[in-house]
Amino acid sequence: MQTDERTKTRSKTVIFEEKYGVGIEKFSTTSDVEKFIEDKIGRELQVIELDDHGIVSTRGNIFKLRDYDINRRFDEIINS
Repeated sequence: MQTDERTKTRSKTVIFEEKYGVGIEKFSTTSDVEKFIEDKIGRELQVIELDDHGIVSTRGNIFKLRDYDINRRFDEIINS
């Protein structure tokens, strides 16, 4: 059985609703959600940058990405 994006999103809101005991329909913006959570936990949310923390990067790539000058490569191929 395949799940679509709506089902995945709905399961995330169910987890939120169960954890905090409030319906997601109560909020109209992410700022409203953040304020609600901050009030619940008694402090401001902290935004942090995730460093590389293992073999798979945060974007799911196992191998390092290479940076190419596509214009230079194109010119090399056309002129050869």
